[in-house]
Amino acid sequence: MEHSTKFFWVLVLCVVAMTYQATALETVETLKGESLIPVSYTRLDVYKRQPLAFLHDNSYKSPTANLKDLAIISLRFAATNASGILAETKILIDDDKLSPDVQQGLADCKETILDAESQLEDSIAAIMVDSKGETQLWLKAALAAIDTCDASIPGDDDILSVESVAFRKLCNIAITVTKLLLHPNKL
Repeated sequence: MEHSTKFFWVLVLCVVAMTYQATALETVETLKGESLIPVSYTRLDVYKRQPLAFLHDNSYKSPTANLKDLAIISLRFAATNASGILAETKILIDDDKLSPDVQQGLADCKETILDAESQLEDSIAAIMVDSKGETQLWLKAALAAIDTCDASIPGDDDILSVESVAFRKLCNIAITVTKLLLHPNKL
């Protein structure tokens, strides 16, 4: 009889644990649209001075938007920023006033920014197929690409350096959001 009593209590504990887990998952699922914005700001409070405009994107305010949608939107903002850096790089490459070394650095930077854009698109694709861990890898690769770009251009007061800081911030925000996707119970 003692063996069956222990089994009964283990079973009760398992049911209680499963009920708690199901309740926690339901809470995460109910955070959508407007109700997710304050929670997102709280989780991203380390980025107070960071660009958080994507939290107010019209597509995000949809009543059905969830954390996955927020991650995709943040990645799209980072990709848009990378496109801006690429456009600026293309303009600067054609500047005859720059030394050949700087022009070569810009050409190298252009290639790495193209890689970063591709890695951000791969991150979006990974989220869409629920491969959230892979998203983290692609984002880290995009950050490494912008570091390579910065290293290839001397100085840190040019427009590209300023834009690369914003790119890093957007990627770090996307990393934080995708970490929340990996561990939604930390909301």
